[in-house]
Amino acid sequence: MPAENLIVGLDIGSTAIRAIAAVAESQDKLRVRHISEHASEGVRAGIIVNIETAMKIVQKTIEEIELETGSEVTNVYTGIGGQHIEAVRSEGVVGITGKDNEIRRGEVIRSLDVARSIDLPLDREVLHTLVQDFTIDGRSGIKDPIDMIGHRLETKVMMVTGDVTVSQNLRKCISRAGYTQQTLVLQQLADSESVLTQEERDIGTLLINYGGGMCNMIGYRGGAPLYVGGISLGGNEVTSDLVYILNKPYELVERIKKEYGSCYEEMVSDTDFITIPPVGGWPSVRMPKKELCKIIEPRVAETFTIIKSMLQRRRVLDHVTGGIVCTGGSALMPGIEQLAGEIFNAPVRIGTPKWIEGMPTSSLGPQYATAVGLVLHAFSRNRDTFGSSDQERQPRKNGVVRRMKNFFDVLF
Repeated sequence: MPAENLIVGLDIGSTAIRAIAAVAESQDKLRVRHISEHASEGVRAGIIVNIETAMKIVQKTIEEIELETGSEVTNVYTGIGGQHIEAVRSEGVVGITGKDNEIRRGEVIRSLDVARSIDLPLDREVLHTLVQDFTIDGRSGIKDPIDMIGHRLETKVMMVTGDVTVSQNLRKCISRAGYTQQTLVLQQLADSESVLTQEERDIGTLLINYGGGMCNMIGYRGGAPLYVGGISLGGNEVTSDLVYILNKPYELVERIKKEYGSCYEEMVSDTDFITIPPVGGWPSVRMPKKELCKIIEPRVAETFTIIKSMLQRRRVLDHVTGGIVCTGGSALMPGIEQLAGEIFNAPVRIGTPKWIEGMPTSSLGPQYATAVGLVLHAFSRNRDTFGSSDQERQPRKNGVVRRMKNFFDVLF
């Protein structure tokens, strides 16, 4: 299999580092070749805190893919998210001077350049420029201005920025693992690629990736993102609370949380009990499952309440009429839909990644949303370069149409 057709999505999380390798068999077909996963080290709240430790896990994860696929990994698409992610809105206005005042690709690019020519602090870097809307001669709501007639083109964009130090440490970690060709992709974009439908983007939906060390959010309205952000709270806080109250080792408590934990007390019966095994000479403990839930529910509710307050201040929820989608590893916790639904007063569903041919059913859980989304993101933005033969890799007529379509998804 040609190595250049191998796409690797790398999700460096606080609890696990996952990589999915897929091969582009043609411009329209993607097949998963291998999935590699290892416990995370050197990462806290999605940020590299120990490059050497994290690098070894990344290296081990990708080397396993190379061994299983028999192909050398040359380019890695890595997710980046967290509390340091911020969005800056801008607008670029240009006059149309071409023949018959017809808008061409060049005018769109010029308007984007104008929109991006704003001063940013030295500690910020632009990760993505996302088009939100085009306006021609005062008429807004235009998604594709190419070939339209007009005198004035306005382009509204949302520039996604990140902390330079966080980005550099992430790149350095991957580079030291031996993979110098790398692309950083906003985790929220990968998540939405993986779990949201186009209809959900159009009507207005909030996507929350509830991970181990952080929650990443992205809101859509009219098919375009209107908000991106994150907070450094996740499922690990729940585990820490349980460790403190139960006075048991972290690994044991994490297993108990995954096997018996629930964050919605009404779903737990008064007659359900769990047994905590003996540790360090102490006898086993039998306790009501409801008592476990009484520890978990307040922390999860606090996290959702903080998110809601943050979004209300920015008036994001006013535009989210299609409900909430929860994904990420902590979204596996029973009762998450009911609790989130009560707090946000909106319909909630659990977002699982779209199925790719060759992907085992065990990898369809929400914890794989980012890794799958990274692969889908890379494939959709570069599909015209993929093909099973040299002839197929030549540009086709409809390739121009695809490129123009992807042009307005905007990832510059």
